[in-house]
Amino acid sequence: MGNLFESPAIAQMVEKQWKKWLLLTQQRPGPPTLGPFPTVTVSRERGSGGGIVARQVADRLQFVVFDSEIVDHVARAAAVDRIVVAHMDERSQKSIKEWTERVMHRRQISDQSYMAHLTKTILTMGEKGHAVIIGRGAHLLLPTERCLRVRIVAPLPVRIDRLCSTGMARAEAESVIAETDRQRARFVEEHFHESDSNPLLFDLVINTGEITLETASDLIIRTLEARFPQVLQARHAREHPSPE
Repeated sequence: MGNLFESPAIAQMVEKQWKKWLLLTQQRPGPPTLGPFPTVTVSRERGSGGGIVARQVADRLQFVVFDSEIVDHVARAAAVDRIVVAHMDERSQKSIKEWTERVMHRRQISDQSYMAHLTKTILTMGEKGHAVIIGRGAHLLLPTERCLRVRIVAPLPVRIDRLCSTGMARAEAESVIAETDRQRARFVEEHFHESDSNPLLFDLVINTGEITLETASDLIIRTLEARFPQVLQARHAREHPSPE
């Protein structure tokens, strides 16, 4: 895995996404909103379409998507410290530091360097919102009042068929799904002492076996706008700009 995190291509992708997010969260156009913008966390089974749904939601809300590779890269590189110091005021930095210490203590998360930086990375995103975070236990780290926690699932035969539709052999698809599910469940169990499949850890669990991925995106956006009126307010402002 070391080569992945040292790859110049991955580093450039990470830098591009962070710059895009920082620019978005620093903009203050239009009338004041009703409160800070939330973050959407997406936990997903392999082959459920969760990654696609997350990107659809981010595109439609004009949020920035951070997948597990990006979050992992930043955490392992400890680059979040530089980002926080360079782009956030002292109050935000203090808030993130306090949140990190509280979460690490409350959940008895390992204090190893990676988990400490992973926690800070995700909390940094949650401080400003406007983000969709895929995987990495983000739903267990962010304050519930600042995020919408989503789980995307699908029946195993559906998930296998979806991977096969990409050209993967059926036996390989079955193996990939089983191994990915095992790794993700182990990550949550080892670091958060929770079951990744516990529906009570989420605000919304969507089964994409019988509905389209577009419908799943609609459900997430409607739920988010109902819970966080500022998101709906921002959409209306974009769709019906006031005349100058």
